[in-house]
Amino acid sequence: MWKFATIALVAALAGTTNVQASCSYKTSTTSCALDDLEPSADDGSVLIYPGGSTRCAFDDYVDTSTGFVTNATFFFQVFPNLEETADSNKLMIFFRGGGACTDATTCNFATQCSLGTSQTFHTTAESYNEGMLNRTNPDNMFNDWDIVHIPYCTGDLDGGNKVYPGVDYSFLAEFGQPQCLGQGMSMHMNGYANSQSALQWALANYPNPKQLLISGTSAGSLSIQAYSALVADMWQVEERAIPYSVLSDSFVGVLPEDQPAGILLDYFGTCGLDMHWTNATVAACKEEALQMVDLVAANMKLVPEDSKWLFIDSEGDTTQRKFYEIVKEGIAGYPFTNLLSEELFFGQNMTAITDVYKNVSDQVTTFFVEGETHVFLNDNGFTTVVSADGAVLGDVLESFVEPPTPTVAPTATPVPSVTAEPVMPVPWWCVLLHKLHLPSGFCLNSN
Repeated sequence: MWKFATIALVAALAGTTNVQASCSYKTSTTSCALDDLEPSADDGSVLIYPGGSTRCAFDDYVDTSTGFVTNATFFFQVFPNLEETADSNKLMIFFRGGGACTDATTCNFATQCSLGTSQTFHTTAESYNEGMLNRTNPDNMFNDWDIVHIPYCTGDLDGGNKVYPGVDYSFLAEFGQPQCLGQGMSMHMNGYANSQSALQWALANYPNPKQLLISGTSAGSLSIQAYSALVADMWQVEERAIPYSVLSDSFVGVLPEDQPAGILLDYFGTCGLDMHWTNATVAACKEEALQMVDLVAANMKLVPEDSKWLFIDSEGDTTQRKFYEIVKEGIAGYPFTNLLSEELFFGQNMTAITDVYKNVSDQVTTFFVEGETHVFLNDNGFTTVVSADGAVLGDVLESFVEPPTPTVAPTATPVPSVTAEPVMPVPWWCVLLHKLHLPSGFCLNSN
């Protein structure tokens, strides 16, 4: 079970305030089973290294000129609820974002290296303990949840299944970083295998939660919308009546009309994977005609009708508008200063998408914030954020995670029972008189 004393002692001996506990499938005889984990005394989490087919986008590399760093090793992070009670047993699967790439020129080592710290996606798996993952925040309504955090390091919206060779494009010379060229680094879009490793571990160790929530920030927000049907089916939420919720922070999927999501997903290798989508969705994806709104609307119909959906976004989100330009212009648009106006982004695109979702499900809630902020749930003050309508995010989330009240069938009004008069046996002589067709009127009063 939990061995906090040992971890605390190690921390004291090491003279550090940030000892990160970990477990590796290579050395664990139980595949890092929950009861065998030793959470960190600092943030209560454990890093799990599944190995196998998991990995990040690029091999290990450090560029001292640009600050660009890559690491091939993938892990996921688990925050067990250490005070498990009969009323808890609530599970959150958290897909943390970190940018994206969109085509052969952006999903390329030499390009990302040349951009340095302005890279378009995270290339290393990173642990995290802020915002929803901060167990020390008394206002955090997720403190009593078990949380499985899936870091992001593949640029493929957690759904990739392709490997592309590195290319030294001629235009990269303009960035003036020759050391980034000639490295021969392949791009591993491995998001699907990485996500599956975490989901399968979570299913094995939390097979029957009382509540199941998938949440995501930034690119992870798009990931959970795509994974919503798959996760619901993995835990059989409908058959087992497990309350199910989808919490999306800062990415709805506003894309240029002539660049549907199907183009991206097909390039990532997602369309042919077992995502538990409808046949029509898969076909549209393979034809590169699938729009994000159609994908999510279809998934909404695949999960239980009472599943809750919450979309949190700022009305002028700069990062979402930059992603729109990356998809539209490619790397040629760098540094992406000619952004879609806030009016077009929010007033004519984002709200149009969420209105479609509200027509599909009456369990959809939107929380729109004025300004350009990107991502709210990773900040320690997320509960105090106020929407354009004056709602407080903490209050909205408290209501959102409240499990639905079980429907109690009305008690039927009891029907008064009627006691029948006892039936007395007919005397034998009355039967005889009846058979002989003789008068037997006196038998009526014989009892």
